[in-house]
Amino acid sequence: MSIQIANALVQRLGPCVVEIDQAAHPELACELALMGCDIAAPGAKTPSPAPVHAGYLAWTAPGAGASFASAIAPFAGAGTLALHSAGQPREALEAQLFAHGWRRHPAGMMLHEYGEWTGECLPALTYWQHDSGQRDGWLDRGFEADAMIARFAMAATHVRAGDRVMIDGACSDDAASIILALSRAGSVLFVGAAGDSRWETTGTSLDAVAPQSVDLVIAFDADAAGGWQSRLEDYARLLKPDGRAVLGWRRDRGDGSRPRDWDALDDAVSERLLPELRYAQCAASPNPRGPHMLLQIPVEQVADVDWLIMVASANPLLGAGSALEYENPAYPLRHGVPPTLVDFGAAYDNPWLYRSLVQMGERLNHEVKLARLAECVIEDSRPDSADRGAAIAVLGYRILEMRRADLAAVILPPIEAYVGQPIDQSTPVHVRRWRISLAFLAGRLSELREQREDAARWYRQAAEANWWDFSPLLATKSIAAAFYEARLHLAAGNAQTALACFRQGMETSLKAAASAHDEQLGPDGHPLPFYLQELAEVIDMGSQCANALAHFHLWQRDPGLFWRQVDVRRFGLASWARDLERENQRLRAA
Repeated sequence: MSIQIANALVQRLGPCVVEIDQAAHPELACELALMGCDIAAPGAKTPSPAPVHAGYLAWTAPGAGASFASAIAPFAGAGTLALHSAGQPREALEAQLFAHGWRRHPAGMMLHEYGEWTGECLPALTYWQHDSGQRDGWLDRGFEADAMIARFAMAATHVRAGDRVMIDGACSDDAASIILALSRAGSVLFVGAAGDSRWETTGTSLDAVAPQSVDLVIAFDADAAGGWQSRLEDYARLLKPDGRAVLGWRRDRGDGSRPRDWDALDDAVSERLLPELRYAQCAASPNPRGPHMLLQIPVEQVADVDWLIMVASANPLLGAGSALEYENPAYPLRHGVPPTLVDFGAAYDNPWLYRSLVQMGERLNHEVKLARLAECVIEDSRPDSADRGAAIAVLGYRILEMRRADLAAVILPPIEAYVGQPIDQSTPVHVRRWRISLAFLAGRLSELREQREDAARWYRQAAEANWWDFSPLLATKSIAAAFYEARLHLAAGNAQTALACFRQGMETSLKAAASAHDEQLGPDGHPLPFYLQELAEVIDMGSQCANALAHFHLWQRDPGLFWRQVDVRRFGLASWARDLERENQRLRAA
């Protein structure tokens, strides 16, 4: 278990100074050292500039009295404690920790770990911070705080890179600490009195907050003079056109200060935002102090729970008139003009659509509403705009995911029309991007309809397309198109044509890898975090084509033997992952 424990500790705290009894835990100390940690003896007073100085204590003795207090005492100077406990009573352990100045670490509970926290026992490995201040917040409480901390851990999963997050409701400034520790938020705006210098504060009023200046609102049991629906109006006013809100109220029991049921919440939110999904928070067993769950459920599903928790998005179509005000928080202008690859403000007529409609992992969570949004964009956008190309792609991939051959016949004509638009030097590069992506998608949809000649034609168009005007990363579509076309030729018995397709896929990969990447990668000190990862996928896809070339002599011997050597990776890993997650969701729902 030493490797797992060391990995868990470094994943939570990063490479750091770790005070550990090496005589008692030689293997763990060794693994921590191999992960970049500086190993020290418990109670070491050596000054260290490291931002994290942590202690590790494995507590297996029964009870948590004076002996436990003595065991944690040497680590008071470390600032952070990783406690490995084994089933001892939680209340006794926490009583000693709180009494000696320890409080729960803001990153101490991630959403998937919520079920491990019970009233009887702590999880096997827990994290604590030493703090001499008297805050009396959620991080200074035991089992009764788990539910609230879990809600903020859930909310952190909806924070996008660079988001300006506003936190409102019945909570301490510990909520802001949790969000900053568990997400890539750019900044936090806290509704309440002045607190930690790491975040802004608004006081009790939201009037001073500029309209459309917040990327994400997190509000649990928020109270306002005008009532909870008035607060919803505030959130809708403050959210950017591509913003999102994570909202939760304890169900009203008669005074009208909170939503009375799911329908009331849904009706009120729907007037202002687009409801996406709900969460059900409940006990996992009849024991109220046993494990609890916080589960994502469809926005239409009713769950008999005390807390009504919903995620909703602003309507990005309302941002059509404010395109000049757009800035993607992940690529702020203070870092310089974004590379063309992510310069959505210049690329789209309504750039607020990008995160809500296009960006996987950030766009609308509700499949039907996502498809409807795409349909609205197709209906209203210019025929040769990047907006329309993106919307057609979103809708087309939704049809492909559902395996609806009948609907494929409906989306193929718009693809044909978009790709058939005249092109010249003035054609924006993002439009060129969507032309290539849609040609590849048309090949997939034609395969779905068993129109193999059309599929080969579309794949050929995508394979020969000018991807370098947009980015070497777009070569994934051209390589995949060459590979998929090769499959069709193999099935038809055209081995030499298939061989040429595999060769083209490999050569495209090499050309993309050899491109000049400096300008594409982003400014010094702020490279695009996904660039090299996706470039690696370009090379990996090319390697699959090379693998086919190297083993092509096996095709004549046994096609199955040949294919087992070639089909070792999946093209379109993101699409495959979405299909897998969708299947998992169906199983969980069942």
